Amino acid sequence: MRLIILAAGLLLLSSAASLAQERVYCPLPEDGIWINKDAEPKQISRVEIESRCQDEQVHVRARAFTSCIPRDCKWGWTEAGRRSDGAIQVLLIGFLSSKQLTMKVFGDMLDVHVINITNDLSQPRIEKTYNLTRK
Repeated sequence: MRLIILAAGLLLLSSAASLAQERVYCPLPEDGIWINKDAEPKQISRVEIESRCQDEQVHVRARAFTSCIPRDCKWGWTEAGRRSDGAIQVLLIGFLSSKQLTMKVFGDMLDVHVINITNDLSQPRIEKTYNLTRK
């Protein structure tokens, strides 16, 4: 009987510990405006991330800007998701091309891995990584 109670207690403690590890606080560390001061034409020049917690769930949205002339081109706000490794991933869909962004914060830097996809698949996918700083 004691063994069953001890086993049940250990089970409860381990499940409580796993729940504590999964808890996420808002805003997320990635939340904010991030800038790439050295962006060349068609490269990511700015990323904005917003996060909020509601009903024990994290809701994230993001938008990106690419360097264009005379002003930066804007990809609209899009719902983003959190991967199991903690990175935020968003797929920005445009008329001719799309961009998949995977973003993770490292101190005062946001690592943004971008996969450019031509929607008609006429060109190969291009991958590039940028390091943005907080505005």
